[in-house]
Amino acid sequence: MAEVLLPNSSSGGSFTNSIQLANRVPINRFSLFLERIIIKLAKEEKPFNEAEVSKLQQVLGLTAEELEDLIDACNFTFEQAAIHSVSATNLVDSLKLSGLSSSLAAFQDIWTRSGHILVTAFKEKSLSAPGNSQLVDVRWRVHVQVASSNERRQREPMGILQMNLSTPEKGYETAVEKSLVLGFSHTELFDFYEKLEQIQDQLDSLS
Repeated sequence: MAEVLLPNSSSGGSFTNSIQLANRVPINRFSLFLERIIIKLAKEEKPFNEAEVSKLQQVLGLTAEELEDLIDACNFTFEQAAIHSVSATNLVDSLKLSGLSSSLAAFQDIWTRSGHILVTAFKEKSLSAPGNSQLVDVRWRVHVQVASSNERRQREPMGILQMNLSTPEKGYETAVEKSLVLGFSHTELFDFYEKLEQIQDQLDSLS
């Protein structure tokens, strides 16, 4: 039996809803779409620029939000396949359980032809880095910035998130600690929260 890599459609969740969008995409165009994603993922680059995203919405018949969800779902699918080094057949079996139907052949074809590129890239990335950064502490605060104008003074609240990371150096005998500080407006913080919810849904589905 194939190893189950992806959330099952019976469990619902954001991933299955997103990956099933592929069933609405014309098959002849979906292959090129997947090929771009897997090649760019291996290079750790964004698969499409803004102009291409706008054109893809029309070509694939998806809204901006649907297209973003589909790209994220395809990225997650290929990442899981590369991490577990699965065969194209096992990948297709997992996608079937996630509710994919019409686009299965496209995934099988691209993984057969180009899957090794991503697997190799992931392995090289793992070997070249002395260690992966680990989150050791999270701190937050709310900052209110006062912006002046001719008519009135406006209060602009910002959420400040500080993530303290520890990264082992070569030999793993010492670690370098650094802080990543992010500032969010109310809208940006809400969008970030929704992304975390999607990640949590995927983790819950896989556990």
